[in-house]
Amino acid sequence: MARATEAGRRAAIGRGLLRRAIWAAARLRSGLSLKATDLAREFEVSLRTAYRDLDFLRDEWRVPLEFDRSEGTFRLTEPTSLIPPVTISRGEVVALVFADKVLRQYRGTPFEPDLRSALRKLQELLPEEVSVVPETLDSLLTLDVGPVYTPDPRIFAEVLSALRLRRTALVRYRSLSSDRTTNRRIRPYHIFNHRGDWYLAAWDERRAAVRDFALHRIRRITLTTESYTIPKDFDFRPYAGDAFAIEKDERPATVVVRFGPRQARWIRDRRWHRSQRIQDRLEGGCVVRLRVAGLVEVKRWVMQFGAEAEVLAPKRLRAEVAASLAQAGAPYRTRKSSSP
Repeated sequence: MARATEAGRRAAIGRGLLRRAIWAAARLRSGLSLKATDLAREFEVSLRTAYRDLDFLRDEWRVPLEFDRSEGTFRLTEPTSLIPPVTISRGEVVALVFADKVLRQYRGTPFEPDLRSALRKLQELLPEEVSVVPETLDSLLTLDVGPVYTPDPRIFAEVLSALRLRRTALVRYRSLSSDRTTNRRIRPYHIFNHRGDWYLAAWDERRAAVRDFALHRIRRITLTTESYTIPKDFDFRPYAGDAFAIEKDERPATVVVRFGPRQARWIRDRRWHRSQRIQDRLEGGCVVRLRVAGLVEVKRWVMQFGAEAEVLAPKRLRAEVAASLAQAGAPYRTRKSSSP
């Protein structure tokens, strides 16, 4: 019961109360007296709320306060820290270090400085008796999101501004599929991160459709004075929901892949797509059914499993995978190996 009460009390400490309590504690530490009316005026709250805040300082944070009735002021009776000691569990310490590792996904974004500043402030709130040694935890915990691209921070900031201000933008974009650099006029709709890389879903006036742009392939961006509105019927979740990864250029198609027993154990343990259905087979394998938009990324996914995966449908994907595997094996069928 005591533990539940403590949890409820902590949950009741809102951001407003925390700001007011820290402000009042800082004023008292500086040697100044404090009236409830000062607190109420500074944060535009009622006098009753101000008195509750001061009670919170005395009763919950154990700030040594005394009240001078003749002057109606509060003073410290002895030196105290700005805020009370923070109780933090071992799991919370690990989570804090884990958050530091997650920051690598935000390198090169406008959020990186603020996130690092926020994390540093959180670390400064730790009690003195708790020490965090990242090097020690590094030997126990690793976060590897794989090779990722780092977008230009200035371009990221401009894309974010275009989205926030709803301004049409002119971009110089390097397409991966065509290997060409073209000028595009876009209306940003949504910025998202996929497997560590940042993308922008935007209306492409050239294609007259919503397209995804990799931020690291935007070479230049210029905001125009032309404003726009995001259509009410645009919802990012349904928009991205049919894609197997990023590709969304085709109508959804049903993909059926049969996996051998060795890979089936691994396939069952992961959720590859929101539409997936897995049917176990008697010999230990499984059959996976997906409903996805675009087959290029599914093709790459299937081919990584080699002989352990067989495409059953659609016929076009089955033929493309068979042709690509045959082509990949061609160099190994030559009589003489080529020199490296």
